[in-house]
Amino acid sequence: MGKIILLGGIGMVAALAVGMLLLAVAGLGLILALPLLGFALIAVAFVLWVWMLVDVIRNDQLSGWSRLGWAVAIWFTHWIGALVYYCVARRGRTESGRSLPA
Repeated sequence: MGKIILLGGIGMVAALAVGMLLLAVAGLGLILALPLLGFALIAVAFVLWVWMLVDVIRNDQLSGWSRLGWAVAIWFTHWIGALVYYCVARRGRTESGRSLPA
């Protein structure tokens, strides 16, 4: 009876070791994927920031002072300001029926 319990214990240890090995491999994949995901998010935020800065400068519907205000806000708040501008000013511009030049 003692041998059966011992073999059962060894099987449990082996299963635990295999499970830990699988978690380590999956964790390594996650560790390698996270920097790539972070880089992709940074690149998207940078593209949005530059795109909205250019859009503010080219937006004819804004007066000079509001254009300057939006540009300063986007410049100093980076992607957050760009996202706010996109949701507030740019979206209102596209909904007004005016098509944007390509």
